[in-house]
Amino acid sequence: MELLKKSVQSVLEKDRIGSPVFLRCVLHITDEAENLLPPIAEVAALANEWIPSPPASVYAQGGAGATQVTVMVHYVGGQMALLSVNRADMQTAIDIMLVGNKGVIYHETPIGRHYPNAVPPELDGSGALTEAIAQSLESGQPITLEG
Repeated sequence: MELLKKSVQSVLEKDRIGSPVFLRCVLHITDEAENLLPPIAEVAALANEWIPSPPASVYAQGGAGATQVTVMVHYVGGQMALLSVNRADMQTAIDIMLVGNKGVIYHETPIGRHYPNAVPPELDGSGALTEAIAQSLESGQPITLEG
């Protein structure tokens, strides 16, 4: 994930896509861990690094012990992030679309015979919004963040 972070940050610093306004990120993991909360929190941390406003609210669906967790983060400046972590039978892979007010970044790590050099993302355990995501999963309601 560190290489991905640096690559996207480089594009943002050069103002190639302008200011980020929307992020869609889907992470497929093969991890047999019982809890999807740490990986979705790590994806939320990634979103928070790229979106230029602090998060205002979080809405999560799915289950930490289920097959999928999807989180929508609304930011103070009106930006949105739609984040999803799914259990998959394939290798860990990530699909990102970061929309700016001047352009778009696409990144995908398709793993397979046609992409022998693709490197699956490695999770480092850093997380953000963990408590808010857990509360939203439990309640089924959006959680407003204090900021």
